[in-house]
Amino acid sequence: MDIFSIRLKEERKAKGYSQRSIARELQISHNTYKGYELIGEKHGREPSFDMVRKIAVILDITADYLLGLEDLK
Repeated sequence: MDIFSIRLKEERKAKGYSQRSIARELQISHNTYKGYELIGEKHGREPSFDMVRKIAVILDITADYLLGLEDLK
């Protein structure tokens, strides 16, 4: 797993979202979202820059934090 996957999963859980509920919020399939949490593994999937922005807005954190560019949310 890479830093994005780890932080994405941690923040999603901390905010009380299931994978399915955040996928609905993002208007993507559950499998697509699940792939974001598996980056670096066999079935991982990288989100677009626009999707990273949308995820950051929903989770109320910065995209830089998600991408591992800074340690502050």
